[in-house]
Amino acid sequence: MTLAVKHMPGKGKRFVERIYRLRVIGLALGFFCVASVFQKQDRGPLLWGLLVFHGFIWPHVARRAAHASSIPYRGEQANLLIDALFGGFWVAAMRFNVLPSAVILVMLSMDNMAAGGLTLFAWGLVCHVAGLLVGLAVVGYAFEPMSHMSTILACLPFLIAYPLVLGWSMHRISQQLAQQTRSLEQLSRTDGLTGLLNRRTWENLLAAEFAQCRTAGWTSSLLLIDLDHFKRINDTYGHPTGDAVLKTLAGMLREHFHDSDCIGRYGGEEFGVVLRGTTLSIASGAAERLVAAVRQNAQGDNPSFPCTLSIGVAQFDPAMRHHVEWLQKADANLYAAKLGGRDRVVIANETASTS
Repeated sequence: MTLAVKHMPGKGKRFVERIYRLRVIGLALGFFCVASVFQKQDRGPLLWGLLVFHGFIWPHVARRAAHASSIPYRGEQANLLIDALFGGFWVAAMRFNVLPSAVILVMLSMDNMAAGGLTLFAWGLVCHVAGLLVGLAVVGYAFEPMSHMSTILACLPFLIAYPLVLGWSMHRISQQLAQQTRSLEQLSRTDGLTGLLNRRTWENLLAAEFAQCRTAGWTSSLLLIDLDHFKRINDTYGHPTGDAVLKTLAGMLREHFHDSDCIGRYGGEEFGVVLRGTTLSIASGAAERLVAAVRQNAQGDNPSFPCTLSIGVAQFDPAMRHHVEWLQKADANLYAAKLGGRDRVVIANETASTS
C-alpha cells in the first residue's frame, strides 16, 4: 500500500526511503481495515500475529532488505510484489469481505502501476492471485462479502487519509521533477565553464534577433569578442588558469552588458554579444569601454586579468539575407582587429585603435 514512482538517483536509495514512509502509513491504516473484519470473524492468534507483522513490522524489514540489495530500486520493486502477495492473502483470510478487499487490491495495484507501469502491474495481479490461492489453502474457502458498519468506519481513514498522503507525495515529486527539468533546460542552454549561453543557444538568439529586426525594422548590433594571446596563458600557466581567465571574463561581460541573456560563449576563447535595439555607434562605444577596462586590469606587475581583448562590431543591415551574414561581418571585423595589432575594436573592417 505504497506510492512508487520510478526514481533512480543513488541506485534508488531515496526511492526506498520515500516508499518506506508511505508503507508505514499505508500498512498501519490497512491493519485496521483487516482487523475490523477479523474481529467479527473471531480469527485465531496465528492470523492476528501475521496481520500485526505485516502492518507494523514488515515496513522496517522491507526497508532493510531493499537497502541491502545491490540495486535498492529493484529490491523495492520486489517488496511491492510481496505486498501484492499479502494483499491476495488478506482477501481470502477476510472471506472476500467486499469493501476492505477492494480498497487493499486497488491501492496495491495503483502502486505497482506507478512503480513499474503495466509490467509490474501485471506481475502484481499474478501475486494477488498467488496470495489468494495461498490464503485459500491455509484458511479454507468461505464467502462472507457483507461489510458491517464497523468495517466501513475502519476503512474510512484509509480511504481518506492515504489518498491525501499519496497526493502530497506526488506533489513533492512533481515539484522535484519540475526543478530537475528546469535545471536540465538551463544546462542545455548554457556553457558549463562560464555559465553563459552556449554556442547553439546563442546562435538561435542571434537568428531570432535577426528575424525580429527584419520584421520590425529596428536596428541591433553584434559584437564578437576574442581574448588576445589566450593560448600563451594556457601554455605558460596551464589550463586551470586559462579556465579561470575565461570565467573572469564571463563575469566582466555580465557586469558590463547587464543582460546576460544576450551573451554567449561562441568558441574556445571567443564570445558573442547581441545588443538589441542598439545602433553601431552605441555598440562601438560600449565595446571601446570594455576594451579599455580590460586593458587597465591587464597592466602592472600583478594584473588581475592578464589579457586584452579584440572586438569586431557589426550592425544589422536590411540587405542581409541570413543571420550568418551578420555573423560573418562581425567575424571579419574581429579578424581585422587581430591583424591590426589586437587590443582594439574594429567596425566595418576599419581598424579603430583604442590607444
